[in-house]
Parts: sequence; structure tokens; C-alpha cells
Amino acid sequence: MMKRIISLLLCLLMVLPVVAGCAKKEVDEDDKGAYVTMYLSDLVYSFDPAMAYGNEAALKIVSLMFDNLFVLNENGKVKKSLAKDYKSYEDEKADEYRMIITLNETFWSDGIAVTANDVVYSWKRILDVANSFEAAALLYDIKNARAAKEGDASIDDVGLYAINQSQVEIYFEGKIDYDAFLRNLTSVALAPLRENIVGQAVNYYDWAKTPAIMVASGPFKIREISYDPGAEKIVMERNAYYYRDIEEDAYDKSVTPYRLIIDYSMSDEEIMKAYSDGQLFFVGDIPLSVRGNWKDQATVTDALSTHTYVLNENAVIPYYSASAFEKLTSSKTVYKDELVAGTDGDAIFANQAVREAMSLAINREEIAKAVVFAKAATGLVPYGVFNTDSKKDLFRTVGGDILATGANVDKAKQMLSAAGVDASKYMFAISVPSYDEVHVEIAKMVQAAWESLGFHIAINAIDVTDNVHYDKTTQEVIAGVKDDVFYEDYRAGKFYVAAIDYVAYSVNAFSVLAPLAKNYTGGAATSEESADFAIPTHITGYNSEEYNQKIEAAYKATDAATRATLLHEAEAILMKDLPVIPIIFNQNATLAREEISKYDFTYYGTVQFKKMKLKDYHLYIPAEEEE
Repeated sequence: MMKRIISLLLCLLMVLPVVAGCAKKEVDEDDKGAYVTMYLSDLVYSFDPAMAYGNEAALKIVSLMFDNLFVLNENGKVKKSLAKDYKSYEDEKADEYRMIITLNETFWSDGIAVTANDVVYSWKRILDVANSFEAAALLYDIKNARAAKEGDASIDDVGLYAINQSQVEIYFEGKIDYDAFLRNLTSVALAPLRENIVGQAVNYYDWAKTPAIMVASGPFKIREISYDPGAEKIVMERNAYYYRDIEEDAYDKSVTPYRLIIDYSMSDEEIMKAYSDGQLFFVGDIPLSVRGNWKDQATVTDALSTHTYVLNENAVIPYYSASAFEKLTSSKTVYKDELVAGTDGDAIFANQAVREAMSLAINREEIAKAVVFAKAATGLVPYGVFNTDSKKDLFRTVGGDILATGANVDKAKQMLSAAGVDASKYMFAISVPSYDEVHVEIAKMVQAAWESLGFHIAINAIDVTDNVHYDKTTQEVIAGVKDDVFYEDYRAGKFYVAAIDYVAYSVNAFSVLAPLAKNYTGGAATSEESADFAIPTHITGYNSEEYNQKIEAAYKATDAATRATLLHEAEAILMKDLPVIPIIFNQNATLAREEISKYDFTYYGTVQFKKMKLKDYHLYIPAEEEE
């Protein structure tokens, strides 16, 4: 019996090393993870999260780089991300209402901890009276936030404090809807930033253009950008410090793919062939010229953005002359003083009848069909934005159709005639970014519509230019960086008509409508001598007392239903006045090959790739990486 026991023990001892050897997985130190090639969006030239709301392409990239305190999942539910926990405190006797948000432990892509100070700096940057950010109204529930933005309080008076490295304490103006506030915090515009990084470039916005300066708090950082013709690409690499102990944890603990290689060097046909052949695994923006062929295969969702034409009411629209029009057509900049100095004209965009006539002439239905993945705009607030507090109750569904989707050129001509405006006397340009083929195509259709009224219309497809600013540390010009002249001119008010994607800052309709009211534009103060001049109007120059009062009432409303009603009334005023002309509601259309899995969409339509898996990824490592 003893011999049998000893024999069994010897057998077991012999088997154990084999079992252990099978259980142990050999690790290839050179195997960093999947390289995933894709075409995600148009090229992006700036990665400032607070500025990513005039072009959907920027939002798709920026959302991969910066971690938010909270995110809105595909079902429209608020989920914690950078925020580990939060708790609200109310003392009605003292009239004190506050919240403490505790952060998870994670790190910027240079290994420095993400802290409460980064949250405070980012939000105060948006609220600073010297800066222009339309997202400011998202934070107006915070004590003294609005007063600081209007120049009536110091930025240090804002009820926002880092009480330690991981906790942010927020004091509110009064009792608020905490759920609505948390939904606002899902806006990428409010992502934490590092003060020392933002202040590194001599130009305030250049920090967000340069991989050598930028750091990321999200799952991916920018490793490389190439704007060289024929070799355009953005390479995003895993943030090795994202929710990971670099000494203890597996390299792919929090982010599975190693690199996202976003290739911009191909033509429309080449992109789709590469996708069909398995060389591209994800297409986040199907090229316009081939959309009709792929519409049945695409996953289509509402983009929470409205392609919109912004009219400059302050611009003097010049009288037509052949020589001046030729210059207008060929120029890279579009402001009257620089284009046609000495030419007389009138500020006809300040006339509501002119703006309404221009809107009536546009066939939104035809434009939506041409874009393929779009709906004709029937208001400014797009589909997807909540009416109250759920995606089951959408603002657009409740508000219905305010704008006609077809054109009525005859009525438009009658309106111009009644207003005493001879359209054939005037010329102006539509400013559009040259790199966005959809925006350029829409501009051509709007150009034809307005020419049918008699206007002389140019299209200024504005190119990017080489950066001329320098790094404060090296005192050298930052090479390989491009300046997006279209958006710089737009923010400076240097346009007659500008084509932008008006992207919702949050799922709250207030975030869409409020920036057109004078006290909610988020614009930088231009003078402290008079309150009338300290608070700028919207970039259009629009300043309706009726609209301002309606937005003010919505801001003060204490329940969601009342606020929604007031916001519908505000949108009706806006769509009568038409300082901005909605064209189409944008949609997201994506294609994904079966080799990839475990990627997620947010409610805003952005894609999260941090847990994405690529089947047999070893087969797709670029040749230069295998050497």
C-alpha cells in the first residue's frame, strides 16, 4: 500500500511542472499589441477639446485623447469615467449647496498624475473673462461662474476648489438639478487640462497642435502627425499610463490596441478599396463620392450637430463690380477691409427679411440627399438632444418642424423686393474649409440657391497654412504644424458667411441655444469701461432682447419641463430671426470589418477604441515595425 502511495506522489510531482508550463503564457517583449489602420475623419489641425465643436472631425480625435469626469454611453446614460465618486451636500439654512467629486487615479501620457487642479484649471480657463469659449454656459450653475465670465467677479471667486490632489469641491449658486449638471460634465469641452502644457506655446492655441507639447489623459496620445502631401496621417499610440501602474500592470491592462494609424493619404476610391481588401478596419467618415454605394452597409446614427451657415450682421456687404468680385473669388481671406477696400456697400445681413429670404431659397431636402448621411434641418437643435432628461424625450421630436425643407425662391424674391433690397447689387463670399469635401459641396448648392435670388456669390475654400509661432522653451518656430485659417478667421469675425458644424456641447438644448443670447455667448470681454461693451454679442452680431429674455428665463427655470417649454419658444424666435441658417442635421455613418470587436460608441457618436480587439493582429504589424 505504501509503495502505491509513493508511486502516485512521484507521478504527481512529474506532472506538476508540465501543468505549470502549460498554464504559463510566454510573453514576447516585442509584442506591444495591435496596429489598427483606419480612416476615422477628415484631417484635424488642432486638438483643443474646448475648440472641437465647429467641426465633427476634431471631436472624433479629441475624444480619444482626453478623459472626461463623466461620459454619456450609447443609451444616453451618465457613467463615471475619471470621476470615481461624487456626493452632493445641501444646507438650506445656510443656503449652501455643493458637490465633491473624487477622481480615479490615472496619469497623463508623460507619467504625471491627473489631479483636481487640472479640472479646476480647465474650467476656470473656459470661464476666464479674457477667453472665448461657448462652453462657458455649461458651468453657470457654479457659484460666481457667470459673474466671472461677465467681468463682475474675479476668476478666483468662482466656487471651484481642489481640496486635495484627488477631490474637486464645487459650490453652486443655489439648489440645482444635479443630474443635469452631470450631463453637462460629459461634454469633451470640459475635459481636464494641464496649465503648464497650455501655457508652453507662445500662441495661446498652439499647444493643441503639436505632439511634442501635447499630453493626453485619455487612452491614446498623438505619436505622429504628417501633413505632407501624399503622406498625410495621424498616428495615435496607447497612453502607457492610462489607469495603469507601469511597473506592475500588463501593458494592455487598460488599452488593448497599441496604435491607431489614421491614413489620410488615399483618394475616396482608394479608401473604400482598402477597406474592402482588409487593409483598413474602420471607416468613421465615408467619403462623399462613394456614400451612395455604401449606405446600406453603414451604421448610421444622429450626430447631435447641425451644419449651419453663420451670417455676419456687422459685415458691410459690398456692391458688385467685376474686378472686385474676381478678387473676392480668388482671395484666401474674406473680410471686406482686406478684400475690397474702398468698395461701398450695405450691412444687409442685419435685415431680418434678407436673412429669411436667403433661408427660403435653400432646398434642404436636396442637400440632405446629396450628402446621403443627413436629414434636412427643420430647426437649429439637432436630433439626439434631450427635451428634458432622457433620449426617450427628444427636443426635436417635441418641437417639430419649424423650417421648411424645400425651397421657395419666388417667396424669397418677394421678401427681398418688399424690403427694398436688389440682390443683384451685392456680392459676398461663403467661407468654407477647403479640406472638408462635404462642406465644399454644400457650399456649391447654397451658392446656386442664392444666385437664383440675384446675389453674386463666391466660395472661399480656405486652405491651412504653415505655422509661424514658436515654442517658448526653444524659441524656435514649431515645425510640422498647420494653422487652420478658416477657423481662426471665423473666431475673429472675419467672414461674410461661414459654414460650420454647429455641434451640441451637451445633450441639453440649452447648450445649443444659449450661446446666441448676449449674456451666454462665452465671448471674451472687449472693454471694461461699460457693461454694455464688456459682454460681447454672438459672433454673428445678433442681439435680440426678446431672445435674450427667453434664454434668461430658461436659465432660471427650476424644473426641466418648464425649461424645455421656454427653450422651444426661444428656438422659434431664433428661426424667425435667422442670424444662423440651419442647412442639414448631420449623421454619423461608420463601417467596421468583422476582424475588429469590442469598440463602443458614445451617445455623441464618438467611438471608444480602448478595448478594441483585432483578430490575428500579428498579421497586420507594419513592416517597418517588425525590423
